[in-house]
Amino acid sequence: MPLDYQGIYILSSGMLLQQRKLETITQNLANVNTPAFKSELMLAGVWDTPDGQRVENNDSGNPANNFVYPIVERMHTLLTQGPIRQTDNPLDLALEGEGFFAVRSGQEVFYTRKGNFRIDAEGYLVNEIGMRVLNENNQEIRIMGDVSFAPDGSIFSNGNLIGRLGIYNLTNPQKVGRDLFTGIPQQAQNFKVLQGFLEDSNVNAILEMAKLIEAHRAHETYANLIRALDQIQEKVSNNLV
Repeated sequence: MPLDYQGIYILSSGMLLQQRKLETITQNLANVNTPAFKSELMLAGVWDTPDGQRVENNDSGNPANNFVYPIVERMHTLLTQGPIRQTDNPLDLALEGEGFFAVRSGQEVFYTRKGNFRIDAEGYLVNEIGMRVLNENNQEIRIMGDVSFAPDGSIFSNGNLIGRLGIYNLTNPQKVGRDLFTGIPQQAQNFKVLQGFLEDSNVNAILEMAKLIEAHRAHETYANLIRALDQIQEKVSNNLV
């Protein structure tokens, strides 16, 4: 009967859920020192058969016959601001408040809070992997000479105003890789550009370690319960032979 196996399915789903949680927490901890990294939070839900009824085919190997499972519903990125750290590097920029910097790779535009910029061989302001930083008109920023940035994002080269950084809020932001985002941009208003500073990761290492221990114990508990249930099922099967 399906009920004979329902406990195994549910416990296995719970164990896999804890495995995903461990992977998420480990990823957060690995980036605790990554500038502007935004931590991930795994949101769980349940999956059940329609109206709580079994389908006609009552094959116990069909997961649809086992009513309710815990599942990963989605991953949520926490966009809270991380601590601001002074570096005194004139090309390090931090955003205090809302917004993202805009960077271009080929024809694609991405958005990031990570402001450890540099100037490439052609004189363009780029991020650490060579994506060119964009101004408020979505144009690449070329700098000749000494550069400074005003709190409103204005860019000065040798004391002359050459443009303004593009700082955007995002509707429906989606994380791409470790520190890039996509979304529908609109000009941000409530921000301050800090030159010579970087935003640090918003990962709380102590909290993540506590969550890691909790998830590891839960994973271990599910594994032990599965083994115990499997042993019970084996004894029942042997008694029926």
